[in-house]
Amino acid sequence: MTLEEFSLSSKAKEIIKDAGYELYTTMDTHIQEWYSWYTTSNDDFYKVDYVVKAGDTESKKSRDRYSLKPAKRVCREYASLILTEDTEISVDTSKANAWLQDYLSRNSFWPSGQNLIERAFAIGTGAWVLDYDIKQNAAESKVRIQRHDARMLKPLSWDVEGISECAIADRITHKGKSIERLALYVLDEGTYHVKMHLIKDNAEITPEELGYISDFDTQSPRKPFGIVIPGIDNTLADFSPYGMSIFADAVDAIKAVDLAFDSLYQEVDLTQVKIFASEEMLDIDVRNGKAIPLSKQDMQTYRMMEGQNASRFIDIFSPNIRTDPLKQALNIALAELGEECGFGQNYFTLDKAGGLKTATEVVADNGALMRNVKKHENVVRTAIQDVMGALLDTARIHCDADIEQDFGAVSVKFDDSVITDTQTAKNQMLAEIAAGVLPKWKYAETWYGMTEEQAKAELPQQEQAFDPGF
Repeated sequence: MTLEEFSLSSKAKEIIKDAGYELYTTMDTHIQEWYSWYTTSNDDFYKVDYVVKAGDTESKKSRDRYSLKPAKRVCREYASLILTEDTEISVDTSKANAWLQDYLSRNSFWPSGQNLIERAFAIGTGAWVLDYDIKQNAAESKVRIQRHDARMLKPLSWDVEGISECAIADRITHKGKSIERLALYVLDEGTYHVKMHLIKDNAEITPEELGYISDFDTQSPRKPFGIVIPGIDNTLADFSPYGMSIFADAVDAIKAVDLAFDSLYQEVDLTQVKIFASEEMLDIDVRNGKAIPLSKQDMQTYRMMEGQNASRFIDIFSPNIRTDPLKQALNIALAELGEECGFGQNYFTLDKAGGLKTATEVVADNGALMRNVKKHENVVRTAIQDVMGALLDTARIHCDADIEQDFGAVSVKFDDSVITDTQTAKNQMLAEIAAGVLPKWKYAETWYGMTEEQAKAELPQQEQAFDPGF
């Protein structure tokens, strides 16, 4: 278990049950197991036991298995491919869009969003959740987007369309004391309410003591959270509100990668040069009569055994290192890891220089990766649309934000330049415009994030479509 790992307290579970909800626990053991692979804290695999013998005495010891952290690497790669700072989130109306762009730039949404996607892909589920800090003066009120993973998220109501009500738990610290915060996001007479509970020393305290509202009415029918899951089917539990880890079917490949890497490390470590020194090269510790080698290198200098070449003061033993077969084994394991996780067999392959290939070196001809990323993007898009729509609506209602009441649909355009040849697609569209197949405004709508109306309003003033990237 990692340090300070979060888990829902018994008091929080009691509060949820008292509110009339049953806790869904079917996926809990899977979530915990996935988290242990993600953090390389699975002691059954990453703790290697061995026995040390000294005469008639045996002592049991253990060491940590060396790891490339393959589960974390897989999740981090997907997060960086799906959500970047070039991802565009916008709405139709000008005031709402201006407010949204300013909010995104001020609140570090992109790096935080990547962290959420990484965690969600690791343990199956994550969520962007709105957190409200409401003041009497609306201009001082704030709405923040926070991120939580499956360990902190408890679905309360759901169907095939997804989660409609949930409980979110986390920790805050007040005057050095840890306090568990439990928020129930539930529908009440057509609008979402946030029912806040604070737990200190396994007992409830009044939320108002710390400036929270016990029952906050968002006055909006939009759900104040967006659920992120990988775009793969959960084959472990039918009708589950949780998703499945992106590496759920690749645990054996994770083991193979770290077993090969650990073997490679051990090979290099154990085949270091060994120095055997004669008696003349050793000193004797007068306190215990033991020989003291001149070298300070641990486990590299040894006393010459009887029968060794006595004509030399120092004898050096340098064994051969079997790096090539171990590197081949590591490459096979990496290829299988990439295949099982949807990257294809070439994504994580070691190149001739001994380093992992980058995305741009392998995705040009990797159709499988492109299809998988698109599939995951569709799920993430829905989560972003849900939470951004609620953000705009509640900011307009509670924060005196200058936002139109009907701001239209939230549009999300992912930057796929890493997995697609964007320049070729631009050239193709320009050629089709020149041939009269497409109107000019279509280029501005596709590549500059404009709405159809904005593009049509801008382009009549121009003789031709122009891309400053050329």
